[in-house]
Amino acid sequence: MNRYKTLMIVMFFLFVFCFSKVNANVRHYSLLGRCFYVDPGHGGRDSGAISSTFMEKDMNMILSNKLASELFNRGAMVFLTRDGDYDLSRSTINKKRDDLYRRVRLINSSKCDMYISIHMNASPSSKWQGIQVFYSNILKENKLLAALITDSLSSNMKNVRDYKKENGYYMYSKLKVPGVLIEAGFISNSNDNYKIRQNEYQDIFVKNVVNGIEKYFNN
Repeated sequence: MNRYKTLMIVMFFLFVFCFSKVNANVRHYSLLGRCFYVDPGHGGRDSGAISSTFMEKDMNMILSNKLASELFNRGAMVFLTRDGDYDLSRSTINKKRDDLYRRVRLINSSKCDMYISIHMNASPSSKWQGIQVFYSNILKENKLLAALITDSLSSNMKNVRDYKKENGYYMYSKLKVPGVLIEAGFISNSNDNYKIRQNEYQDIFVKNVVNGIEKYFNN
C-alpha cells in the first residue's frame, strides 16, 4: 500500500512538472502558426553600401539569419529570399530590377503573414546615424507595424530614429503582404558601424524587432 501511495505521489509530481513545461513552451511559441519572409538586401555582385570594415550585403545576411532564428524559436515558419551571397536576378539586362522583381514574386506568392526586409543605411555625411523603419502605405497595416517595431526598439536601444513613410521604392510598392524595411544603422557612421558588428548588439536588435512583431499580432 505504501509503495502504491509513493508511486502515485511520484506520478503526480511528474505530471505537474511535464504539464508546466508544456505550458511554458506553448507560451514561448507566441508566433506559432505565423509565416514570415525575411529579405536580406543585396547579395552577389550587388554589395550595397561598403565601409572599411564590412559590406552591407554581408551584414544584412547576418542580421537576417538571426532574425529568422528568433522568429523560428517563437514558433513561426520562416523563409529567406536568399540564404547566401548571391542576387536573384536571371537577366543580363537591368539585373537590379530583375532581382527586386523576383523577391517581390517570392514574397507575394508565399501568402505569408509578413515580410521583413533588412538593410544598412549610408550617407555622404558621417554624422547621420540610427536605426530606422520605413513603410509603404500601399497596405494600411504597414504603418502600425512600423510604429510598433520602432516603439519596441526605442524602449531598449538609444539610436532609433522615428519611423517614416516611403512609397518611392520599387520593391515595397509592389508587395501585397504586410511588412517593413528596417535600416539597421548607418554603415557610414563610425558609432553605428562599430555597434552593429557586436554580437550582443545584433541580438538585442533582433529580439526587439520580433517583440514589436509580437505586439502587432496581439494588437
